[in-house]
Amino acid sequence: MISHPMRLDSAGAIVTIDDHSARAAAEMAGHVVSCLVGERALAPLYGIHEPVPGRLSVDVIAGAIAVCEPEITATRIEVAPADGGRVRVQVDVEWSQP
Repeated sequence: MISHPMRLDSAGAIVTIDDHSARAAAEMAGHVVSCLVGERALAPLYGIHEPVPGRLSVDVIAGAIAVCEPEITATRIEVAPADGGRVRVQVDVEWSQP
């Protein structure tokens, strides 16, 4: 599948990732964490709900991933303060068991 956001490799080819790969799961989690609820017109409940600027809880992130992308499970989430009142989020995920 085409990686999202779409990008080109050093040879100018479109970057693709394998379905159900670790990279695909990581991109899915990244999409949830980087999106606010209401930001996607065709999926209005997708994303993080009402984050407090500079404060984002592990529980909110885990819940959003579980609701928005039930095919993956967050195995580790770290939230750390960053410059400008922002936070840095690191999430490890794996494919959920059927």
